[in-house]
Amino acid sequence: MDKWLVHPTALKVLSVVVALLLWAVVHFDPETNKNKNITTTITHVIDTVQIKTIGLDEKTRALRSIEPGAVKLVVSGSRTRLAAAAPDDYVVSANLSAVPNGRSEVTLSVELPKGVELIEMTPNRATVQIEPMQTKEFQVQVITAGEPANGYKVGEPIVKPNNRVHVTMPEDELELIGAVAVNVNVANEEETVSEKRARVVVYDNDGNELKNAVVSPSVVEVEVPITKPYKQLPLQIGYTGKLPDGLSIAKLTLSTEQVTVYGPQNVLDKLEFYDGLSVDLSKVTGSGTYTYDINPIEGVAAVDPAKVSVTIEIEPTASRTVEQVPIVMNGLAEGMKAALVSPAEGRMDITVRGAPSLIDKMGPDDIQAVARLESLGVGQHEIVLNIHVPNYIGVNPLPYKVTVDITDSKAEGEVPASGTDAGHSAANEAGSGGASQGDGEAAAGGTEAGTGSEPGSSSETHSNHDAVETPAAGSEHTEPAAVQ
Repeated sequence: MDKWLVHPTALKVLSVVVALLLWAVVHFDPETNKNKNITTTITHVIDTVQIKTIGLDEKTRALRSIEPGAVKLVVSGSRTRLAAAAPDDYVVSANLSAVPNGRSEVTLSVELPKGVELIEMTPNRATVQIEPMQTKEFQVQVITAGEPANGYKVGEPIVKPNNRVHVTMPEDELELIGAVAVNVNVANEEETVSEKRARVVVYDNDGNELKNAVVSPSVVEVEVPITKPYKQLPLQIGYTGKLPDGLSIAKLTLSTEQVTVYGPQNVLDKLEFYDGLSVDLSKVTGSGTYTYDINPIEGVAAVDPAKVSVTIEIEPTASRTVEQVPIVMNGLAEGMKAALVSPAEGRMDITVRGAPSLIDKMGPDDIQAVARLESLGVGQHEIVLNIHVPNYIGVNPLPYKVTVDITDSKAEGEVPASGTDAGHSAANEAGSGGASQGDGEAAAGGTEAGTGSEPGSSSETHSNHDAVETPAAGSEHTEPAAVQ
């Protein structure tokens, strides 16, 4: 025996037998074993497998609910097969392709990993609620966030190509839609927000986004005008140069007497009139209509209209003396009283010049001759009168002087005379109207302004062609004098 075992041939045969036995052990599959008495099958329980729906046309129908949403599986198989299977290998599905709209019960199907068998599925049916999809047209709203700069305002937004979109949702959810809108940020904007592309969002009545809504088109182009505050103001005319010698303005008419001014609100609040029109009288050679630009002033963004037509009627200059113009005293200190020494009658003849159609109609009440008594003490004073005349009228350049006697009524133990009080009242009423001496010198061309107030010194603001002050081009400003 020992000799046989050590025989080379016997050792080779033994080695082959051992190798075959080892190969058989490695490649042995108990499942293919015909011996029914040997088994390695085990049972496995999967508590939650989500139900997958298939076959539903989501463009026309929507799954509102499925109950239950998951099932429990009891499966069996070899330990090897069960260990190798992943959770996603267990698929439970509900085919909804033939299920009608409304509430229905469907049978569930299951797909298992290879080598795994189903023992039990609980439950094996599910109840589904299917709603038809509906499409409805909605108007797109524009929701702006933030505030524009400089107190500007948000205008009416424009949605392009139009402000209508179609929203597709389950029929029962369409009733929940509260708004279909786009959101645009306008914080610190100064100009119109244009060509802004924004996503259309569907909101419910509580302001929550309905994410399952299908919108067509889903993106629109939005233009949000940034409107500037505006204010309508009377148009104030300014003048440069002077008319040629021997000509005067008889009438001046504007195509518009008011302009609309746009700009920051704090700038508009400070404006009472718009001083953006300048007429160069040196270029006016005769009656006609002239067009001028209305220039924006500092702080103003725009003005409408940008141009204005001015119709000017020119006549040869004439002169006329208006007799017995009453003299008004103004500005007397409290406790003082004043009396005219010269002229004692309190009236004076004033020579005016301008267009004949204007000066021929003038009377004493159309001229104000004011003696300003501010800061004058007791004694006699010679005062140059401040002459106010209507627009486009000039005054003889010779100074018109009066002599006034001022006394201290308190020192005399007297009460100021009622006549003086009346004079003061009349003076206060008269001191703010009309054009002063020297006004209209440019309108009545070819003469230099005499002693009088500065051109345009009237305290009243004028806006139309009957109330526009004409400067005395080339004249020097001389304040009313007071001579002791």
